[in-house]
Amino acid sequence: MKIRLKEIPQDGRSYSFDRASAELNDALEDIVGEHDYAVELYIKPIGNAYEMTGSLKTVIPETCSHCGYEFELSIDRRINEVLFEEVAVDRKAQSVHGNHSVDFEKDGPSMTPVQGDVFDASEFVHEMVALSEPFYPMCGPNGQCLRSKEVEEIRRRLEAESEFAEEEKPSPFSVLKGLDLNKKN
Repeated sequence: MKIRLKEIPQDGRSYSFDRASAELNDALEDIVGEHDYAVELYIKPIGNAYEMTGSLKTVIPETCSHCGYEFELSIDRRINEVLFEEVAVDRKAQSVHGNHSVDFEKDGPSMTPVQGDVFDASEFVHEMVALSEPFYPMCGPNGQCLRSKEVEEIRRRLEAESEFAEEEKPSPFSVLKGLDLNKKN
């Protein structure tokens, strides 16, 4: 879903996307599957940039990194962005300066570049959902696994079985016990 920023009036414009409106279904299919989603965007011109606020709500299928069970992770994010025109720079030489990152306040707006005054909402929303996925998802609230006791019990049982198997296993050198090294053929 491409939005032409130059066509947005001075008082701004609201956009709503969900499974029924279908504008983002193809873009989100790989990440949310058949789950519902709701995206609310409000874009307003501010000088030579655009302020975008709103919300994103959906559910994505995940696998708990601790117990391995599948669960549905709820995503509920606030959107606070400043869209600005990114001018393509033709570089004829290498830049001597590295990338410099700036830590913004958590509640402050993020900066999102756009090219040609066209904002691709489907790409933006897809990236917002993808960036909301934790590195190590857990099936419970606050980064806790709901089945941690079950997992610990299975781990203890497997460790005990492994130790028992090691005790019963004969040494690979036990076949050499009966070998007479002084005997000549």
